[in-house]
Amino acid sequence: MTVHEKLSALRKLMEKENLDAYIVSGTDPHNSEYLPAGWKQREWISGFTGSFGTVVVLKEEAGLWTDSRYFIQAEKQLQNTGIQLHKLRVQDAIDYPDWLAAILPENSRIGLDSFCTSVCDMKNLQAKLAPKGIKIVDKNELIGDIWTDRPALPEEKLFLISSDTTGKSASDKIKMVQGILSENNADYFVFSALDEIAWLYNIRCNDIEYNPVAICYAIVGRDNSWLFVKRSKVTKEVEEALRQVNIEVRDYHHLFLFLNEIEKGAVFCADTNNLNFAVYNKIVSSFVVTEVVSPIILAKSIKTPEEIEGFRKACVKDSVAMTKFFYWLESNIDNQLTETIVSEKLTTLRAQDKDYVSNSFENISAYGMNAALPHYSAVPGADSVLEPKGLYLVDSGGQYTHGTTDITRTVPLGELTLLEKEDYTIVLKGMIALSRSIFPKGTRGCNIDAIARQPMWQTLRNFGHGTGHGIGFFLNVHEGPQSIRQELKEQFICPGMVTSDEPGIYREGLHGIRHENMILCIPIASNEFGEWYGFETLTLCYFDTSAILPELLNQEEKDWLNNYHQMVFEKTSPYLTAKETSWLAEKTKPIS
Repeated sequence: MTVHEKLSALRKLMEKENLDAYIVSGTDPHNSEYLPAGWKQREWISGFTGSFGTVVVLKEEAGLWTDSRYFIQAEKQLQNTGIQLHKLRVQDAIDYPDWLAAILPENSRIGLDSFCTSVCDMKNLQAKLAPKGIKIVDKNELIGDIWTDRPALPEEKLFLISSDTTGKSASDKIKMVQGILSENNADYFVFSALDEIAWLYNIRCNDIEYNPVAICYAIVGRDNSWLFVKRSKVTKEVEEALRQVNIEVRDYHHLFLFLNEIEKGAVFCADTNNLNFAVYNKIVSSFVVTEVVSPIILAKSIKTPEEIEGFRKACVKDSVAMTKFFYWLESNIDNQLTETIVSEKLTTLRAQDKDYVSNSFENISAYGMNAALPHYSAVPGADSVLEPKGLYLVDSGGQYTHGTTDITRTVPLGELTLLEKEDYTIVLKGMIALSRSIFPKGTRGCNIDAIARQPMWQTLRNFGHGTGHGIGFFLNVHEGPQSIRQELKEQFICPGMVTSDEPGIYREGLHGIRHENMILCIPIASNEFGEWYGFETLTLCYFDTSAILPELLNQEEKDWLNNYHQMVFEKTSPYLTAKETSWLAEKTKPIS
């Protein structure tokens, strides 16, 4: 079916159900960023493949709301589909709830899937639409009725990770949650975010590409805990190990049956920022609900010493793979290599490590003007051939059994223009500035975001995405609660948090440049002015100094880069061939 045919089929169902609009969310019942195939409803109905966005279908028109990461991509993918792009996070942006409130007549009816709508989003939508008497109707089956070949839920097996790896046992983590129950005089805490449950129970799976999580729910009680997951995914050995720590396995689809067994009037804690409205509505109909921010979000963001050491090991392995990759790329640049061919080569090199599980997200392999799309996705047959000139950007990462990585490097493939070198150097200045920053306890990400942007602002340049996101431990490559971006997030940057440092410059039709390292927040000092924090750089991989304009770097920046390159060479070279070592020695030579 074409997008036009899918929209037509959906509109026929809308007419049958007397709906004036239908909202297709970009998530699943667990508010996930990356989705299993069967819940890629937004992609199926629109053809838009970005990781963020909402589609709204009316009787005569349709729209997609997404942010600046995907503007160029969305315009291309929505061309001739009948779906209009609506830009978010720009001046005068209007999100879809306000748009619907403005465009629909009073007493209209809007359909949606309440399982794929968070409580937070539903309440916001209700507040916007209530003044006009617009009714929201739960119609979770509409997409399924026309998506006839919709994939089933994955069958991947669950596996456990040791507390020797994580630094904390599942029992310790469950006790932490039970402490929150006591503080709130509550009986149960319900969890639906997949990475939170994976962290809580020390379980992993491969249900979602790039994210080692299982599709499941969890409930922690004062004495016992439950895991709701497809039973075929749990071996006898795993079920027995979970039982040893008082975790009972129930079927994924039996959550509501379990809730029917609980005594009426029990008190539930729930984080309504990510819990879906269908489950919330079921709980609130029989129980008292106390809205509590999930304690797991902060707890899993502050890595244990064991996890930090795992990150360091993973970054060495990534440096080896990246170095071998760039050595190979430079040696074969005249061989008609395409963006997808080189991307597959990088994955092959990563996969040679025995602890490699998967990539941590889809490689962004972008040459020349394609790199101007921050989340570009190369498609075989429609991708570009790399030439011995200009810049090539690769944003990639790996999932290892002892850590997750996320790294971006932009490298010259030959002759560069002065503008390319200026942009390359200025982005590097911003990345170095953030990595060298020192700040007091209580500093939020938005307070230090400008540090990375300042070198760009001084030259009238900027970028539209955030500067840094949290990174999970053998979990999702994007996690909170911290972030480094211009928008306010209340969470302080704390020791133990691993965050990306990734400023960039993107010139549509020309080139895109991004440099990204992972940085660990560490304590620096304490004095009469308070406690002071800074960052340890975890990522290890050279920056190509042939693309740098040294006169744009001050001495402190040169010293940082030279010291960093010395560390990269010392930690990476033992795992390289003699030719690769000699090549890396040249790439990491000090600049003056």
